[in-house]
Amino acid sequence: MADGPKNLVELLAQLKHREITDIVGVVGPLGAWGAEIPGRAHNLMFTLEPWRYEGGAIQDRKLTIRGAVSEATRRSSLMRVKAFDVVRIRARVADESAFGTPQGEFVDIVAVMYDGDADLTSRAEALGRPVRVNDDRFGLFTLDRRVNWFETTATWISNEVVLRLSMSGCDNVERLIALAHALWDSQAKWDQAVRACAVTSLLDLKNENWLADDEEEVTAEEFFDRITPQGIVLYQTGRFEFSCHDDEMFGGHDIEVIGNLFDGAHSADIQG
Repeated sequence: MADGPKNLVELLAQLKHREITDIVGVVGPLGAWGAEIPGRAHNLMFTLEPWRYEGGAIQDRKLTIRGAVSEATRRSSLMRVKAFDVVRIRARVADESAFGTPQGEFVDIVAVMYDGDADLTSRAEALGRPVRVNDDRFGLFTLDRRVNWFETTATWISNEVVLRLSMSGCDNVERLIALAHALWDSQAKWDQAVRACAVTSLLDLKNENWLADDEEEVTAEEFFDRITPQGIVLYQTGRFEFSCHDDEMFGGHDIEVIGNLFDGAHSADIQG
């Protein structure tokens, strides 16, 4: 079910009837952040993964904690609740919810950098260690747990790009590396395809809506040559997303070209 305002209000109303309990857990890779909750001025949100009720079994399902707090508490918590720290909090928790994962309403923080749970401390230390994969062609990939992708830099034609391999729905990074090899093996073809797709999708938009004062219309050839790939995301399905610099044709907005290794580049749009 979508995480919409109506569903959030219903969830928080449900949580109000739950008992307050002590929870110990490892803060997720995003740390704590502010989140919009309808009708509430100052809000706090973070995840625990893994976690447990105090004295209970460790649970690996992500527990999402959210709640309305004072501005002082929000500011303090954003500074204190750090990714991969073990924390002990008090919260009202629903193990089953319409959102598909456990959900909790924040009550207060008992302790940050909590050292009273050896098992969760060990898990936190493991999660905090960098995960890297080496490849003979691309060198060292490093996992960014915040977005669940492996990242490195590579040369595309003559430009340096950031190559990201998304682990969403994928349990084998080697499959993604193989797809990256396939893309690079035919990079001249794919570079042409990405540029051509951007021209087809965006040239008219440029000339009809984005010409500066006294700027002449951009030709297809000029558009083709002016864009520069700067980032590539690959998915296990073969989907790719090229992020390209626009050479100020769209006021500095990146151009994103989406396609698939098995059926070509098929759409492009400006971002931001």
